[in-house]
Amino acid sequence: MQHYKERFDIFICGGSQHVSMLKPLLSKLQPYGKVHLASCFLSNADLQQLRGLYDVLHTPQHSPEGYCNFELFSIRDINRLATAPYFIKLDADVHLEPDWIAYVEECIAADSGVALFGPRKGNVNITFRIAGALVRQLLHQEIQITDACKVIGGFYVGETAFFKQHCRFMEVVHELLWCYKDGVRYRPSLHPEYWPPDGLASLEPITALGNNRNFQGNEDTLRSLIVHAVGAGDRLRVFDSRGRVRIHRSNTQIP
Repeated sequence: MQHYKERFDIFICGGSQHVSMLKPLLSKLQPYGKVHLASCFLSNADLQQLRGLYDVLHTPQHSPEGYCNFELFSIRDINRLATAPYFIKLDADVHLEPDWIAYVEECIAADSGVALFGPRKGNVNITFRIAGALVRQLLHQEIQITDACKVIGGFYVGETAFFKQHCRFMEVVHELLWCYKDGVRYRPSLHPEYWPPDGLASLEPITALGNNRNFQGNEDTLRSLIVHAVGAGDRLRVFDSRGRVRIHRSNTQIP
């Protein structure tokens, strides 16, 4: 199993309400990669129950709200933390069959050039426009995505080198959306090193229009959008897992 530890970084998150789900899930993950558990407010007692089932513990503090904290962790930290050739991100409410890793390996073998894949596509495709002089200055392009496929965030696999290559691009797009409201900055810069030194850019309005009103903190939409925006839409794929990976959704948001 050692080669899996070198091949996959696995990222999962949870709070106290998820411990009963995390215990069996982490047991299925642990043999097949370096497991990163992001604690969205797990107590010491919770972590004691999960002891030995993960490799690295992260305590992101991007937001006081647990679900948003995990979304922002997935946007801001995974690209930096992943070192294996592929990373896997999944939610605590995902069900994995014992042979779930075979699904991942088969998909990679079937398309070695894939940058992002998962077993389910989003219910709504991505249509988004980010435009303006500041956008062109920072990204050397404007972004126009129309009816593009989205891989749902409950379970996906990313090629680490691809997202490291486009890390700055993703961070800038995230800042343009997270730190701007109605085209005007209302949060301080996340990466001031990317912005022009004269500070005038903070006053430059942008245009950001899309079909996802929750986009600002929606990490799977952002990750899929980045793949399309850099011209790699053909490297985003949805592969049927034939029941080996099942993503459950309810009315309650669960990291």
